Amino acid sequence: MTYIAPNALAALVGLDWADAPQAVCLQTAGSAKRADCPREHTPEAIDAWGTTLRTRFHSHPVAICLALHPGPLGSALRTYALLVLCPLHPRTLAR
Repeated sequence: MTYIAPNALAALVGLDWADAPQAVCLQTAGSAKRADCPREHTPEAIDAWGTTLRTRFHSHPVAICLALHPGPLGSALRTYALLVLCPLHPRTLAR
């Protein structure tokens, strides 16, 4: 496991994949503003979103916080080197 310092992250993303479309909240580093940007739960939409993040943040690391057992979504997101997956316990997400 590789450690990435929090100040090296280009953005933080909270992702709730339980619903369709997925609820996504993005906050860029150094900003207090958050953007809601729901995404469809399809392989094509996930791939397009990963490509968009890579382009927008110039391949700098982006932390993705998601449920502890992300299933196929986690597998899809692991294909992007810039994404740092941060699994959270579902009770933490509910708070």
